[in-house]
Amino acid sequence: MWGEIKTIIAKSFEVYPKRKLGFLGGVIFGAAVLTFGFFNTLFAFFCGIIGLYIGSRFEEGDDLIDKTLKTLEDAVPERFRHWKYFS
Repeated sequence: MWGEIKTIIAKSFEVYPKRKLGFLGGVIFGAAVLTFGFFNTLFAFFCGIIGLYIGSRFEEGDDLIDKTLKTLEDAVPERFRHWKYFS
């Protein structure tokens, strides 16, 4: 009985390899929700996604610091530009 179940699961992972990733992701997410709570887990995943985005931009050679400072310089009114970054 258990041997048949194991072979069925193994075959489904061989035929559909992305299902394994989805299954493991679901198990990890479910365990995190049970352990930490839904919103704490959601916050952690959200922070991870932001970190993944920032890391990928740095790997591509994008200069995020200069772009961020340029955006702030354009957004900040003239009377608040006395800091060294906005000069």
